[in-house]
Amino acid sequence: MNNTLVNMIDISDAGYQEFFDLLEANEIEPKIVRLALAGFGCSGPRFGLMVDDPTDSDVVEIVKDITFIVAKDLYDEYQGFVILSDEENYGGGMSLRPKKIDEAAGCSTCATGCAV
Repeated sequence: MNNTLVNMIDISDAGYQEFFDLLEANEIEPKIVRLALAGFGCSGPRFGLMVDDPTDSDVVEIVKDITFIVAKDLYDEYQGFVILSDEENYGGGMSLRPKKIDEAAGCSTCATGCAV
């Protein structure tokens, strides 16, 4: 049986509507999305979304009509996620960020450095 967590996902009404509209525009049915680690960059981990089904090793949160799933170990490491609308992200597009950020990650960890 899948574990259900409350507040795995922090999302405003505006963020929810923008995300829901994105799923609708891409004809995603049912609206079940997995949050997954997509790699690392100078600013830390990057996350992506994919259509998938939950497994026994996932945690699940249903926000209105969207079901979010994430691997339990990823949830444990980042303690959940925040989804920001374009407006909340100051016009930088929708954003998916972890709740817990490793302060050691950043430009100083890159061998080549970051453009400023």
